[in-house]
Amino acid sequence: MFGCLVAGRLVQTAAQQVAEDKFVFDLPDYESINHVVVFMLGTIPFPEGMGGSVYFSYPDSNGMPVWQLLGFVTNGKPSAIFKISGLKS
Repeated sequence: MFGCLVAGRLVQTAAQQVAEDKFVFDLPDYESINHVVVFMLGTIPFPEGMGGSVYFSYPDSNGMPVWQLLGFVTNGKPSAIFKISGLKS
């Protein structure tokens, strides 16, 4: 349903489904990433009038996840580029 692209890396299309409506992409060495592209594959559209929020997560100093809202994708806006550099600082 979704894909993720980081410059200089292979496209990821195998998101891990962690809940009925939640998917996760692992981004190793995320500290070196400036931007990430999230896109719909076109195989399964959202229900009419719906979309998906895109979050970035990184561990805080205690190892607990911090979730940062980046934006969204919809059938009308099936891809977006998000800047993630500097979010942790």
